Amino acid sequence: MRDRHGNLVDVGDIVRVLEIAPEIIESLADDERPHIQSMLNEEYEIDDLPEEGKVSVSISWEEREGHTAHGGLYLLSHEFELVRKGGTDGA
Repeated sequence: MRDRHGNLVDVGDIVRVLEIAPEIIESLADDERPHIQSMLNEEYEIDDLPEEGKVSVSISWEEREGHTAHGGLYLLSHEFELVRKGGTDGA
């Protein structure tokens, strides 16, 4: 899998979310939408390569004390860029 600049990426690499398709945002529940929108321009570790041409990144947030919610995105190559390999500072 490659990012928008042609860099090879894999599980564990850190990427920056550059785009979120408007139809994805529109399809989200009202309580989930602001959390997913906040992923734009932020860095996340690739947690999976779920299908050909996509990477998966995830987030968690506290809904209320003691209750955590999870969400994430499947991103196409043009929607993200590699920040660093292997989840470390260049190692």
